[in-house]
Amino acid sequence: MRKIFWFFLLVFLIFSMIGLSVAQTPQYGGVLKRSLVNDPPTLDPAMITDTASDEVARQIFDGLVEYDPNGKVVGSIAKRWTISKDGTVYTFYLNNNVYFHNGRNVTAEDFVYSIKRVMDPKTASPRASFAEPIKDVVAKDKYTLVITLKRPFAPFLSTLTYSCFWVVPKEEVEKLGKDFATKPIGTGAFMFDEWKHDVKIRLKANPNYFRGRPYVDAIEWVIIPDENVDFMNFEKGQLDITGIPDPEWDRVSNDPKYKPYILEKPIIGIYYLGFNVQKKPLDNKYLRQAIARAINKEGIVKVIRRGRAQVAYTILPPSMPGFSKENYNWAKEKLSYNVEEAKKLLAKAGYPNGKGLPEITIYYNTSVSHKRIMEAIQADLQKIGINAKLQNYDWAVYLDLLDKGELPVYRLGWVADYIDPDNFLWVLFNSSNFGPEGNHSFYKNYKVDEYTNKARIETLWSVRVKYYNMAERIILEDCPIVPIYYYVSQVIYQPWVHGLYLDPLTGLSGVRYRVVWMDKK
Repeated sequence: MRKIFWFFLLVFLIFSMIGLSVAQTPQYGGVLKRSLVNDPPTLDPAMITDTASDEVARQIFDGLVEYDPNGKVVGSIAKRWTISKDGTVYTFYLNNNVYFHNGRNVTAEDFVYSIKRVMDPKTASPRASFAEPIKDVVAKDKYTLVITLKRPFAPFLSTLTYSCFWVVPKEEVEKLGKDFATKPIGTGAFMFDEWKHDVKIRLKANPNYFRGRPYVDAIEWVIIPDENVDFMNFEKGQLDITGIPDPEWDRVSNDPKYKPYILEKPIIGIYYLGFNVQKKPLDNKYLRQAIARAINKEGIVKVIRRGRAQVAYTILPPSMPGFSKENYNWAKEKLSYNVEEAKKLLAKAGYPNGKGLPEITIYYNTSVSHKRIMEAIQADLQKIGINAKLQNYDWAVYLDLLDKGELPVYRLGWVADYIDPDNFLWVLFNSSNFGPEGNHSFYKNYKVDEYTNKARIETLWSVRVKYYNMAERIILEDCPIVPIYYYVSQVIYQPWVHGLYLDPLTGLSGVRYRVVWMDKK
């Protein structure tokens, strides 16, 4: 009897292992269905500044380098590179088997064109500042690219992962003109197929991708502004991957049916309320500080976000190199929720109990979740005598108004483009970056400019960190923004989806779907 038992146990284990092996073998086929809250403003890499555009475009394009799932810079089209001893000359050796979707082989000259296109003022790239350190770009030979910097720039290799440095074909850009933004042609694992604005975007698999064709046949993003409708579609099996609305979190995260298929990871980003400090009455530092102290961040995170984020006090998130615990503790003491202190600051600003202060408008991009948070802030401000009304716009319109400096108080999120404090403190607060370059507060402080500029060219990390920490302390006191919470990315996927991961910078929006596969029958 014992022998028979062990025989059947062995057979069971063998077949279990075979079944597991079969189940875990990547399969080709299927259409991966996702959603976006809004229609991407553009799919032209030189013009991208938002995560919706980035998520779609990163499937279509490649750059010299990219981040792996652990946040390490690895080669993409560049198979290797060297850096000169003085840190000013970067030489990239390209894979010679990369092709644009139009069938043409990619060479070093294509990167020369693509990078200089971003640098060219005629392009009006909102990310031209990312290329500011570059002195020259030349093709040493067909597959060797040399980039020379004006001065050493420590985060340069990381910045090359950003979308504005993805390679584009000159002939297609010049032929299509502005239409290149809606009919993009790149080198990526997926090729543009169809775009019905405000309805859906469809990409199809690139059979000639240099790293091998992706597993799924196509990706479809449907535009669903309402998160509740979005999740309802997921529960019906009409979406393969999505987020979870805050009101549904407790139910879904505790459901044995869903729990195994939830991914969660802190990402390098903050959700914040911003001020255009050049517009009255927001040019008053004490008014901004009063607003900061009036906002119950803990309540927003605990009640509205269901504890799905971390209360923020600093600009640099804890997962960002250079994060300062000292600055965190200072800001938590000086700028955390305190109604009585908020009232004192409001009086110091010249508006005791809000007297004489005109009604302010808080702007946000259309979203049920943003609306809930803005309504909470509106109620908090009312408690200290500040009357506020809310105004929302669709994302493309909202972003345009932000870039033009027309929104005095606004909601925004910022997630890292590259893993370096430079991407937060220089991009968002250096006065050379007003508007579309990143500084939507139109904030200017000479010391912040000095420290963030010095940190860019300093090669010794310990010195760079000191500059960034000093700059952040000044920014926190000046209060051009109020950090509300640090992002934690949480997504849910169907049981038939495999290979999904969360990008360390941006969560789901940073995923390259070439590694994802499905076994749905």
